[in-house]
Amino acid sequence: MSLRPLIFALCTSATLAAPIGAEPVTIFAASSLKTALDNVIETRALDAVPVYGGSAAIARQIAQGAKADIVILAHPDWMEWLSTQEVLQNLSRCNLLSNALVLAASANAPDLDVQSANDLITALNGERLSVGQLRAVPAGQYTRTYLSEQGWLDALRPHLAETSNVRLALALIARGEVPLGFVYASDVAAEPRVRAVFTPDAMAYPAIRYPMAITTNAREGSVDIAKALIAAQQVFAEQGFANVPTQETGRCE
Repeated sequence: MSLRPLIFALCTSATLAAPIGAEPVTIFAASSLKTALDNVIETRALDAVPVYGGSAAIARQIAQGAKADIVILAHPDWMEWLSTQEVLQNLSRCNLLSNALVLAASANAPDLDVQSANDLITALNGERLSVGQLRAVPAGQYTRTYLSEQGWLDALRPHLAETSNVRLALALIARGEVPLGFVYASDVAAEPRVRAVFTPDAMAYPAIRYPMAITTNAREGSVDIAKALIAAQQVFAEQGFANVPTQETGRCE
């Protein structure tokens, strides 16, 4: 989706440039965006402050009145729910980025050929598999769908270590507290202590999209920041994210 209709509407009543002394734009973003978004803000010298957390927690905070100007989540379902709370400028909604699910292990671990739940259980060697919370954290929701599609979920449930966001699942792997975990490709790119040892079939779970929207009470300058994020696709790609296909409806332009 293009931001042009919203930009035109705002331009008719106010300049897009932030006045001198104005507070920076606040971006509430999914925790998996941290490394990449920090990099974009720094390299593009954006007048913005990021606030990170799990998508579910962020959505609830904004619905309860948290002062956010731009929101970027890791699952469209949470953005759809947030839209029902009437806190978003719906014309601004679009899919900014995509990602992929991977099975990660320590940086010196070998590749795994995972064909069954038992293959994973054997590789765990009595330890836990880190995942985002299966029903609340987007990475966990995608993992849940994948494991269910493979028929592995019930067998693996006793072996899961669920976390409140995907970066915590990543940290458990990086610190050696668990041998394996399902995270995003971008998480692996951000953490040198881990590597992807298996890549699930992308057709076995929904396409991972990061929807972005501007809130109804967004301050001046928010549209400019949103446009800058859309223009920073190459920086995000260098951090392990992927572009949304050009032919896909709802893509940020």
